[in-house]
Amino acid sequence: MDRRTLRFHSYDDALREADSLLASGYDRAGRWGLGQACHHLAAIMEMSLDGFPSRFPWPVRLAARWFVLGQVLRHHVFRRRFPAPTFSLPPDTGDDPVGVERLRAAVGRLKEHPGTMQPSPVFGPLSPGQWREVHLWHCEHHLSFLIPRVSGLSGGQDVLAGQAAPPGVQP
Repeated sequence: MDRRTLRFHSYDDALREADSLLASGYDRAGRWGLGQACHHLAAIMEMSLDGFPSRFPWPVRLAARWFVLGQVLRHHVFRRRFPAPTFSLPPDTGDDPVGVERLRAAVGRLKEHPGTMQPSPVFGPLSPGQWREVHLWHCEHHLSFLIPRVSGLSGGQDVLAGQAAPPGVQP
C-alpha cells in the first residue's frame, strides 16, 4: 500500500488529520498505528521544549544540518525510512485515542511556549519557527503512512489519491 503525501500549514491541520484518522479508521502503509505515531510525535514535541536525552555525534549533526534541514524546512517528502532514536520509540501497542490526546497536549504546550527551544538532537540549535516546520514535517511524515478508510475525511491534502483538503484547510 502506498503512503500519502500530506502538507500541514499549522499544528491544527495535523490535529485535524489525527482526529480524522481516529474517526474514520485507517489502514497502515507502515509499521506504526495512529496511537504509536502520535505518541512518537508528541514525545519529540515535548523534548523540543524539555530537552533530549542524547544527541547524534557532531559530524552527523553537521551533515544533517547542511544536507537535510533545508529539505525538511521545505517539507520535502523522503521516501527512505530512518529508524527513530530509541528514546523516542512509542509503546509496542498504541491506544489510538490516548495517543491523539497526548499529541493534542504537546501541541498545546508548543503553542503556549513563548521562548527559545532545546537544540535538536539531529540538527542542533533551531529557531522556534524552524522547530515549527520540523514538527509539521514530522507529522506529515508519520501520518502519511496511515490511509483513511472513509475517503474525503483527510484533514491534509492527499496528493497521491487526488483528494482535496476540506473547506478551511489550505493545501
